[in-house]
Amino acid sequence: MSSDERKEADEWLDARGIGDLEVRDALMSRILRHPELVNRAAEPHGFANCYVHHPGDLVIEWCCGDSAEVVCANLLAQGFAEGLPPEKAIELFSQNSIGFGDGTVILRRHSSCLYGSNAAKVTEAIQKRYES
Repeated sequence: MSSDERKEADEWLDARGIGDLEVRDALMSRILRHPELVNRAAEPHGFANCYVHHPGDLVIEWCCGDSAEVVCANLLAQGFAEGLPPEKAIELFSQNSIGFGDGTVILRRHSSCLYGSNAAKVTEAIQKRYES
């Protein structure tokens, strides 16, 4: 590992002072076991943009389809926040942005379509890739 890689790895272990790595690990494990919930949110275009926003965070964002509240309710119904300390379970950042586990997983729905008139073409291209 280079010194830059080592530094980044160390930051992932102690970023933002995450004091409870078990909460982070539990949430990451749970979201990976329920991809159908992410796929449901992303259904209009066939995908959700999933990325790391900061060490410890997984951001799931989409522009059309279910609201952030509906996706949150679906996750909660599947036991996503079960067993988490109440103060770390869920935080409503805004109408379109919800955090779980002290910001470990963030749901973010854009208020307008990111693809505009190209949305149908983008969706069709993604669906074709899954067919092959």
